[in-house]
Amino acid sequence: MSEADFEYQEKIRRLAVKIVKHYRGKGPENVKVKLDNESQITIEIKGILSSLSEILLKEGAADLVTEYWKVLKPYLERGFMEEMIETVGCRFSYSWRLCDLNHEGRSVIIQLNKSV
Repeated sequence: MSEADFEYQEKIRRLAVKIVKHYRGKGPENVKVKLDNESQITIEIKGILSSLSEILLKEGAADLVTEYWKVLKPYLERGFMEEMIETVGCRFSYSWRLCDLNHEGRSVIIQLNKSV
């Protein structure tokens, strides 16, 4: 990986860490960024972005977590989208998914696609 790629990856990771800290108070060890290719970036966040989600999952309400995320997603977009566009350097489309909700290894996977 080139120095420029590493710095770019770190800028994205720092912003993702900022978002995670805003919601969970968790540190950078919970965020991984992978440059899949020139147009695709994958961000993996260990755990779930809110303490409420963790409580709901422990109480067996995974369906409520999915509904909760439908509300949280637009809030995250309003709060951080401009900063993410500035960090990535262009507009992008993205998708996200919650993985292994009912297991300890649960995570949020966000894929950014710069080919918009």
